Amino acid sequence: MKAKILISAMTVLAITACSQSKKNSQESKPQKKETTTGTKPLKNVGFDINSIPVSDKKLGDFPYISLPEGYDNVSDNPISDSDKAYFWVGDHFEQPVGKIFFSRIKAKDGKTYSETELLKGIQEKIISLGGKKINESKVTSDISATDEANKVKYVSGYGFIGYATTYTYLIRNADKNVWIQITPTDDGASVGWIILEAKS
Repeated sequence: MKAKILISAMTVLAITACSQSKKNSQESKPQKKETTTGTKPLKNVGFDINSIPVSDKKLGDFPYISLPEGYDNVSDNPISDSDKAYFWVGDHFEQPVGKIFFSRIKAKDGKTYSETELLKGIQEKIISLGGKKINESKVTSDISATDEANKVKYVSGYGFIGYATTYTYLIRNADKNVWIQITPTDDGASVGWIILEAKS
């Protein structure tokens, strides 16, 4: 009888010691602490036209942007008085409506084509008029979701959109917004660009 009581007591002691050991082990492990910085994570709010400052620069005559020396528009396209066009802003297409100029740009005879030189020259002109770059990326959504008739109508202006990097700029004036989009073509020797003036 005494032996049974002794065995039972030893069993209880062993279980208690084991439980205490587990508890101590858990307490000794570093605990993850919740940290707060007092600020909420920033959300991706997408494109906001109001984040582009309004410029007071005089633009001159439509389509406003002159080309760098040695380059020329090679597409003799009529200007649309009022139509929409697709401008890629990094995560979606904006579809402003207004007056549209579009063309393909190539180097003049005797000039070696340089995409870097051409894009730099156009960007400098846009910035001198108070414009801002709002995108430099490939289109990530399905280009086939856009209006097919619109793509065909302005094909020389859209370039190789959906495959090449697209550059989108915006000039905001008090009475109008001027959208400029440039996309290299697939021939390695030209870009397409489209300029749209919309009333603000």
